[in-house]
Amino acid sequence: MTSTGPDDPGPDDPGPDAGPGEERPWWEQDGMVVDDRPPRRLSNGRIALLVAAVVAALAVIGFALVGSNDDPPPADRSTTAAPSTEPTRRPPTEARIATAKNPSILVHSSPPDGWDDMEPVEVWDAPVPPSSQASTAARPPLPRDDYPIKGRYTDPSGWSFSNPSGWGDPFVMLVTEQRGDWLKVEIPVRPNGTPGYVAAVDVELSTTDYRLDLRLGTRTLTLYKGDDVVMTTSVVIGKPETRTPTGRFYITDLVHQEDPAGTYGPLALPTNAYSEQIDEFDNGVPVIALHGTNRPELMGQDVSNGCIRLPNDKIQMLADTIPMGTPIDVWA
Repeated sequence: MTSTGPDDPGPDDPGPDAGPGEERPWWEQDGMVVDDRPPRRLSNGRIALLVAAVVAALAVIGFALVGSNDDPPPADRSTTAAPSTEPTRRPPTEARIATAKNPSILVHSSPPDGWDDMEPVEVWDAPVPPSSQASTAARPPLPRDDYPIKGRYTDPSGWSFSNPSGWGDPFVMLVTEQRGDWLKVEIPVRPNGTPGYVAAVDVELSTTDYRLDLRLGTRTLTLYKGDDVVMTTSVVIGKPETRTPTGRFYITDLVHQEDPAGTYGPLALPTNAYSEQIDEFDNGVPVIALHGTNRPELMGQDVSNGCIRLPNDKIQMLADTIPMGTPIDVWA
């Protein structure tokens, strides 16, 4: 049983107006509230107060009606504020990777119509190493019509790339900027650093906070995760006549070697960069790659044809750690 306060009638109390043995009026029974209960007689004072209240209410209503003829309508508060045009600024430590969705992807060599008028959606604030391509005599472009490369083809609009790639991995690109529904990307073509443009609907986007930093002056390669150093190693770089190109590149594939004890060690990690001095290497395309070695005693020297040689345990560690699309910045 629920207790009541000292001034509350109990559940069986007929109420203060009921006499002995009388029931409460029907409009007070069972918790009902109705509007047609018998009227109560008002005193003269109460009538005067009621009349004054009615007069005041009518005056307020009249003022509102008169004012509505002259005042401007209230502002529409249901409108949505215009979206900010300030682009998202991706930190230098976070790279964005675009992976092709379909069996092939078309990458345009020219920006889409209106690109310059589009507000940037996202920009990458990472500093870019100076490209050696700008000071190097131009070599024939790759790929080209008379030099087909497996999985990489020319197209009237730019290039067409197979997915999976010629080495069997998902085809990836490094995103540098987004405007509207279009992405500006780094791609595996020569001249090095040539940008491409791809529709965002044709790719899956992901990010990585892994990045590689190669210093040619000290022959040192460092793997970062965010701002933290994961690994640093001495490497072999290209000799003067077949220099390792500088600039921003990215890892495109992972290629296991048939002979882990051979020239390239257990595996290679090709990049999107090409040699800027030679057009063929070992009867193949002059792609710049990170790979292992069977000559670890050469670490720290500039004796390669442009590739970056690592100790075998280090190249294996990279392959086990970083995703395809990881950027590598090569500094002079």
